[in-house]
Amino acid sequence: MKTTQGLGILTSLVFVSCASVSQAAVIDWSNVSGGDFNNGANWAGGSAPGAADTASFNTDVAGSYSASLSQDASVNDVSVINDDVVINLSGHNLDTARGITVGGAKAGKLVMRDGAFNKEQGYEGERVSISVGSQADTYGTLVFDNVNFGRNGTHRVQYQIGHFMGTVGKGALQIRNDSRVSGQDAFIGAGSEMSVTGGSSFSAMNDFTLENSASLDISEGGSVGVSFGDISGDALVSGEGSSLFFSEIGHISGALTYQDGATGDGSNTSVVGKLIIDGVGSEYENTTYLMSISGNATVTNGGLLKSADAISAIPGGVLLLDEGKVAAQRVMTEGGKIQGNGDITGDVQNTYEGTIATGANGSSLNIDGNYTQEHGSTLELTLGDWDAIGDYKLNINGDADLDGILKIDLWDTFKPQLNDVFTLIKADNINGMFSDFVLPKLSPGLGWDWGSDMVAGLETFSLKVVKGVPEPYTIVLMTIGLAGFAGARRFRKAA
Repeated sequence: MKTTQGLGILTSLVFVSCASVSQAAVIDWSNVSGGDFNNGANWAGGSAPGAADTASFNTDVAGSYSASLSQDASVNDVSVINDDVVINLSGHNLDTARGITVGGAKAGKLVMRDGAFNKEQGYEGERVSISVGSQADTYGTLVFDNVNFGRNGTHRVQYQIGHFMGTVGKGALQIRNDSRVSGQDAFIGAGSEMSVTGGSSFSAMNDFTLENSASLDISEGGSVGVSFGDISGDALVSGEGSSLFFSEIGHISGALTYQDGATGDGSNTSVVGKLIIDGVGSEYENTTYLMSISGNATVTNGGLLKSADAISAIPGGVLLLDEGKVAAQRVMTEGGKIQGNGDITGDVQNTYEGTIATGANGSSLNIDGNYTQEHGSTLELTLGDWDAIGDYKLNINGDADLDGILKIDLWDTFKPQLNDVFTLIKADNINGMFSDFVLPKLSPGLGWDWGSDMVAGLETFSLKVVKGVPEPYTIVLMTIGLAGFAGARRFRKAA
């Protein structure tokens, strides 16, 4: 995956950046009461750092202080070690040729506020490194507060938040208050965090990696857009106007949640971990190619999962609906499972020993498309104490081609009684029949029978509780339905 290549680049960049910094003049800030960034009197040696120098904040003083720009400034890089610093840009621009480093054993912090960053940087040049808590046993926080990056050169910026592939060294990147931040690649290490809030945006032209146990929070209209996204940690996108999207590949091996009207999209999306879409207005769309689910994708409370192509629950994968919505050209089990209640727009194909299940009593799936079930696949329905006429378990606005297994479960302690009828499937046309039935045990002297009926011009499939061992077609109420069942095997009666 391209993400791996990007991380290798990050590693080399850290080395190059550190080597370059060691050759630059280091100018230390000396005014712990705060003052003008551009005034040499506030720096050790009496001169403010220039374009070839490191602006170093390493006073080791307790408490925070500020350095305010009175005009635009250019430095080689900014280094904050252990100090708590606010650089108030005051509407000005700060250019750095090599970037920003924040960390230290005592946890360094840098807040950049109200201005521009690297506005004058050109397209050409070496990479710019944003490094926060990236060394072993260091901790750092970097805040961009109402800061806008320049358009030129932002493709050169790389972010390393937290120690690379390590268990120590943690960082936090906070982007807030309508900031516009961008770059080429970003790595959020284990135990580290990133947040984008208050209408701010972050974009990465290439790889974005959220490592296992790292967190990403996008809220209050925040937006993150990347090309190749690898979400191995926990990402939460919350609220109307908030978004996370992947223009090339979205790989979700951790947990990604869209809630309260948040949206996202991605190309060639793979869900190995957890994808949750919760609430009306919450939406995720797979824009191109197949969306595969080998983990768990959950769509609840009016949330919507879409795909321009197909959605496939492969072996081990579960697509769970709880009053959720799914829309795709094809929604396929392919050995996986689709379960719950809600609405599916598109053809549903239950194949390769997959399972379609409604789950709890009263749950039903509404399919606006055709339903196909292959031999070896299972339709698993749950019955409870209710009259199923008009409460179909599988409502199909199209044709149903049936084969494979029908498995019936009973809700709680419910026991069907003589003459109970459960109308399970409604479709324009029902073709074929299940090849095997797995039905629950009934009271002594009772058995199951099945058949079809026509209701308001639509074909239905029902189960009925009868005395003894029934003959096939006992409750086929209209002879027009006989042809569709003629080749079916008789169900297996529970002992």
